[in-house]
Amino acid sequence: MPGANTTLSYVNEIARLTRGSWLNYADRRKMRVAMLGWEFPPFASGGLGVHCYELTRKLAEMGVQIDFYMPRCRERPRSLHPNLRIIEVDATTVNPYSGAKTQQLRETYGWSLFDAVASYNRLAVECVLAEIEKGAYYNVVHNHDWLTVAAAGELKMRQGLPLVFTVHSTEYDRASVPWDRLLSVERQGIAQADRVITVSNRMRERLMQMGAPDWKVRVIYNAVNGELYDKYDAWREKNRKIVLFLGRMVEQKGPMQFLYAAKKVSGRVPEARFVMAGTGDMLPQLISKSIELGLQDKVIFTGYLSEDEQRKAYAGSDVYVMPSVSEPFGITALEAMASGTPLIISKSSGVGEIVKNVLQVDFWDVDELSAKLIALLKYPALRREMSKEELKEVRKFTWSTTAAKTLEVYKEVAR
Repeated sequence: MPGANTTLSYVNEIARLTRGSWLNYADRRKMRVAMLGWEFPPFASGGLGVHCYELTRKLAEMGVQIDFYMPRCRERPRSLHPNLRIIEVDATTVNPYSGAKTQQLRETYGWSLFDAVASYNRLAVECVLAEIEKGAYYNVVHNHDWLTVAAAGELKMRQGLPLVFTVHSTEYDRASVPWDRLLSVERQGIAQADRVITVSNRMRERLMQMGAPDWKVRVIYNAVNGELYDKYDAWREKNRKIVLFLGRMVEQKGPMQFLYAAKKVSGRVPEARFVMAGTGDMLPQLISKSIELGLQDKVIFTGYLSEDEQRKAYAGSDVYVMPSVSEPFGITALEAMASGTPLIISKSSGVGEIVKNVLQVDFWDVDELSAKLIALLKYPALRREMSKEELKEVRKFTWSTTAAKTLEVYKEVAR
């Protein structure tokens, strides 16, 4: 018969081996997610960062426990809720959404983009496994975009965890000439995921063309936090005839089409001014083109704008234009609507599937874009009516809805 000390050692060993199972049964009853991302404010370069920020905030309010793993950056991100832990993995100096082409990546970074991403994925796996070793129990792994595909796949394989993959955009949407190496990573992410979430039916069709089976893909639209824009009412004194473009200065966002439309509009509405806010590879080319078109006194290039400056720009503009060649969704469109700013979007935008009180044009049709801009600038009553209807409509697009639908996907795979 074993002695008391031996029996106690058996109990302690069983407890150690089953840590995170029956000892944490109460924790298992809660939905807990290991979320792998690349952006979280203040480190953000576009809609992906906004999405992760708002989605995690609302999921946390619903009782979901989230450990959000991201690269370490200079400015420390802050959790907005006790249920949200932000775990910084490692530093990175590479901005994956720079819009750089293959040759530019080689010249600017060598090939360190993939080195940085591989390093982050490896360290992210180590961090998640370390948390599990400490007793963390996850129901689901959820990763965003191609940057975290490798880590998510390894965690699924090693821990047997269900995997949700959100595709905000693909290489087809980011580059004029898609990079096969990135496309193969995205296809791998689609294949290994138990469910794939994307932001529009337009993107759903694209993912199916890339090999995603119909049953695997769920469309969950983005949203906007309208309360953030209410306090900028004082900036809504319009009729200054200001037209705004806000986005990365890359070909897919259509900044050159915006400039050509500005040239046509300035002939009919000479007092109009055109603000181009943002940075990107095309910025020097766009500045040169504005001078060539004789628009140097009519086009203002602001460079990077902070969130506060962006909201002031929306509210202070008479029209917002999103002429994207390819736009999986387009959160900026909802932000403009929440600012009460009349909106023109391209028909290539996913957000066009859900909004009604906006004007739409083909991205290549500069004549039609110019005609709609002239009408909005010349007729204040039209702008006022669009503004009123947009402000009513945009209230429907809440992050609470987006989070609730995401939680349903978690429950679906966790069963």
